Amino acid sequence: MNLAVLTPRPPETGAHPLGGRRAWSVWGVGALVYLVAFFHRTSLGVAALAAQQRFGIGATALSMFAILQLGVYMVMQVPGGIMADRFGPRRMLGAALLCMALGELLFSFATSMPVAVLGRALVGLGDAFTFINVVRLAASWFPRGRFALLTALTAMTGALGQIAGTVPLAAALRVYGWTPTFLGAAVLSVVVAVVVWWWVRDHPEIDMERSTGTTSVLADLRAAYAQRGTRAGLWTHFTLMSPFMMLATLWGYPYLVKGLGMAPATAKLTLTLAAATPLAVAPAVGWVAGRRPALRGRLIVSMAAALTVAWILAITWPGGTPAPLAVTLILLSAAGSAVSMLAFDLARDANPPSRGGVASGIVNVGGFSAAMIASLSAGTLLDSTGGRYDGAGFQVAFIPITCLVIFGTIRAALLLRPRRARP
Repeated sequence: MNLAVLTPRPPETGAHPLGGRRAWSVWGVGALVYLVAFFHRTSLGVAALAAQQRFGIGATALSMFAILQLGVYMVMQVPGGIMADRFGPRRMLGAALLCMALGELLFSFATSMPVAVLGRALVGLGDAFTFINVVRLAASWFPRGRFALLTALTAMTGALGQIAGTVPLAAALRVYGWTPTFLGAAVLSVVVAVVVWWWVRDHPEIDMERSTGTTSVLADLRAAYAQRGTRAGLWTHFTLMSPFMMLATLWGYPYLVKGLGMAPATAKLTLTLAAATPLAVAPAVGWVAGRRPALRGRLIVSMAAALTVAWILAITWPGGTPAPLAVTLILLSAAGSAVSMLAFDLARDANPPSRGGVASGIVNVGGFSAAMIASLSAGTLLDSTGGRYDGAGFQVAFIPITCLVIFGTIRAALLLRPRRARP
């Protein structure tokens, strides 16, 4: 499937060749930033029940933490992409880490909802700038043929951050308590920000392939969205990222513990296994996509179809979702989040490097807008059942995400159909 003609990359004649050891170390620091950001993003998952007790809130109010965090993330994707193109990954990643550190600092000492909500909003704001800029580093420091693999490996580091945000975070909360745990997360972000400023450079030859043309921001947005590959990437991300993001950021742990009656230790182990799933799936998907780009559409549509079937079964199973099906659903959603990284490869093929940040921002809007809608809808529907966190209640609560997955699968499949050659 040929979505666009690639813009030639700069020649490998700089002080640091594309794909060399320096390239791997620069990307590695960027990937570390994404690991930390993913830890912050999903840290509320195992802390959800503790947050309800700390702030004395119900399901709808609890949803607001995730909704605001994801909402800020989503709203800032396109501006973040523009800023990535204009200012470069080094500056943006450093600013992102400091913003997340401030958010976690507020969250660690918060005893009321307004302060806690502000803290999560700042975490979402900093998180919004991370993935786009790590992808830009990969595009600048590596040959085009490795881009899919590097994007997948970036997703893999995010999975490591999510693992740190399950059992280890839960253990820290149990041993040290709320304030020391989240304060430690803030300090970690500051330390990594220092490493970024010391080591990361935007490009191996010049400071960066920044967007220096005279075209307006609106023109860049229109040009990026007009590409079929950008739109295909958006709906791919919408469909494959949103289910696991909804479960990982908020509702996975309550679903397993209260909805299915699973022991807390077993639920944490399940979520840790789910977080580890992309570690195996992402590199394999990236390797295949890098060598056989024509297979990307089939991989995406096959995964989307499998998710559609799993979610339909989960919400319609008589008497509530059985535990084996629920665990399968969570693991399949985790695998889908790894496959969703192909969305950025599609957008990369369809746009020149100078629009890479904008195109990635448009793609990222897809999954996080769907996750935000699904998370808020789940909380509202749970409260509408009288706060009944049982299997039947969660079946109702997960109707919206099922509908979003079905709709996104159809849209992605239509855009990923091979074009017929004109006679």
